[in-house]
Amino acid sequence: MHGPTQKTARPSKPKERAISKVVPSQVVALIDRVYPSAKATPSMTVYSGDAAILASIINLVDDIPVELLTLSGDDYTGLVVGLESMGAAIERWNFRGGDDPPRTLDGKSPVHLIRDALSRCPDERPAPTTTELVFIIDDSLRESIRLDISSAFDALHRSDFKAATVLAGAAIEALLLAAVQTGGHTSPPSRMKNKPKDGPETWDLAQFIEAATLLGLIKPETGEQAGRAKNFRNLIHPGRAQRLSESCDRGTALAALAGVELVSRDLQALSKKP
Repeated sequence: MHGPTQKTARPSKPKERAISKVVPSQVVALIDRVYPSAKATPSMTVYSGDAAILASIINLVDDIPVELLTLSGDDYTGLVVGLESMGAAIERWNFRGGDDPPRTLDGKSPVHLIRDALSRCPDERPAPTTTELVFIIDDSLRESIRLDISSAFDALHRSDFKAATVLAGAAIEALLLAAVQTGGHTSPPSRMKNKPKDGPETWDLAQFIEAATLLGLIKPETGEQAGRAKNFRNLIHPGRAQRLSESCDRGTALAALAGVELVSRDLQALSKKP
């Protein structure tokens, strides 16, 4: 949000403050706690005594990752106007005195404008650098898998290797299930050694990898790499023996993420074939 909202002088943040990820619902919750009438009363008014809260709202919005601000048109305009109106009012109160409320837009207070805009934004969304997965037609499924991949990379950067491994393994499984189903394969290939009895919805990752390789959906070397994540489900199993039989480190996380990227690459190439 830094681009369109820097014109007005704003309260500065502490220089050494550690920035945490802020999500839209967190700011909405703060507004609802401090201003319970903000949602139902668009014309609600705030004054100079609210300066600290308004400054906090501005700073929190600035800390929301840009990919979560999925706004356009009037919603985006309302957010920008609300932030600028708050910033201008704080500057006026601090340097000129007085108690004039912030300027409104169409009779709506900046608090309401910001709350209304942020309530339309998601708390989770894949990072812009996440593989697009354009070969998956279903929008909801595509974004769900992309979110798992994005979260897996985020977990790796936080050194949460278990989460990275589990999420990457789940993404590989979801990608291969989608590919098998899209190809119209309702039963396992006859040459499978580890042949499941039922349809793809019941297969485990090892079975998906074997089937996808035999069907030519992924390359053999991709199957080998993806296979390094085949025991990811043990990591979330409630049984003590199953959980303790597997351990995670940077190597397992990187291997599972490499598997995701290779599977995505192969399925993308397959989708482009005539």
